Amino acid sequence: MLAVLLQKPFLTGGRRSPGTFLRLLHHEPTSKPSPTAPSSPNSDLAASFFKTSCNLSPSAALAAAAKINIKTTANAESVLRLLQSYGFPKSNIALIAAKLPHLFSYRPEKCIKPKLDLFIAAGFTGDFIVRIFTRNPELLKASLERKLSPNLHLLMTTLGGDRKIVGTSIARCIWILGIDLKKNVLPNIETLCQHGVAGANIAKLIAWWPRAITQEHDRFSKTVALLEDMGFDPSKTLFIQGIQVNVGLTRPTWERKLQLYRSLGWSQEETLSAFKKSPMLLLISEEKARKIMAFFVENLKWEPSRLALKPAVLRYSFERRIVPRFAVFNILSASGLSCTNISFASLLDIGESTFLKKYVGKYSDTIPELLDAYKAKLDMAMAVPSNCVL
Repeated sequence: MLAVLLQKPFLTGGRRSPGTFLRLLHHEPTSKPSPTAPSSPNSDLAASFFKTSCNLSPSAALAAAAKINIKTTANAESVLRLLQSYGFPKSNIALIAAKLPHLFSYRPEKCIKPKLDLFIAAGFTGDFIVRIFTRNPELLKASLERKLSPNLHLLMTTLGGDRKIVGTSIARCIWILGIDLKKNVLPNIETLCQHGVAGANIAKLIAWWPRAITQEHDRFSKTVALLEDMGFDPSKTLFIQGIQVNVGLTRPTWERKLQLYRSLGWSQEETLSAFKKSPMLLLISEEKARKIMAFFVENLKWEPSRLALKPAVLRYSFERRIVPRFAVFNILSASGLSCTNISFASLLDIGESTFLKKYVGKYSDTIPELLDAYKAKLDMAMAVPSNCVL
């Protein structure tokens, strides 16, 4: 993929303990400095333009005018017309004016139009273009030749030309198009290739967690090497999940998560084993982890160590999946039917449609209260927000 050979991260010493692995794996995520808009003397003319033409409030118009120095509104009006011609609504233009007032001093045909045309030529919709540049108008300051065009080309190539996936990546990491991808992203991709990560999984990492692939190269390489040293298989999706978790947590949060699972009864070995099976469990809130652990211990008489063998259970929605399905499991267990030899963990793992067909619909005639019990628990959960998989 690249002509550059990157040195493998240095690993020393013999076999590490689980505690050492879990401590070494984490590092502080790199934060990106926020660009600041250029400032210029206040201008009554500019304030009037922003208020009248861009629909900014008087105070917002004055704030915007303080960052731009214009002698005439002719160019600013041209920028406004250009944005309107590309489908930018008044409300979006107002947001752009407030975020980047200096944009209205740019030459529209030379500095703005080619960048919008780049995305049109790549097949992106007008709505997507409006949404992306409204969220981050600073992209219109980025060099077309050095940043936007090569970065978009890299994403399109790496992600198989799928505009939907590319669009998702950009939306999740809005500044990815404006940074120097050659500095970290390309070396990081090469590191993944050297460690045997499949191209499809590299694409998933970029599409699902673009912030991870943009991490500083030295830190990224150490994370990859440590994950492999821990026993993660680079050919599996769990490997890129491990990368995401590592770069997504601050060190204090990382340490707090490890302490959480120790306080719930897991040993260091069990915590390491659970992390390898389900890396995303370290992103679960403390409240949720404690609630689910207590539920299994109290209602199913599971030992904490048993949950360590099935850590993915902790990722399911408590209110929308665990509780409703437990109601069905209880009724089926009491019925004496042949299906009662199935474990509750197995009931949790199957998809919603399969669960309804195989365990609710199939026995609804024999056990009429089954569907009502399931629906009652789901109705109770409707008011409970959840970002977890069902």
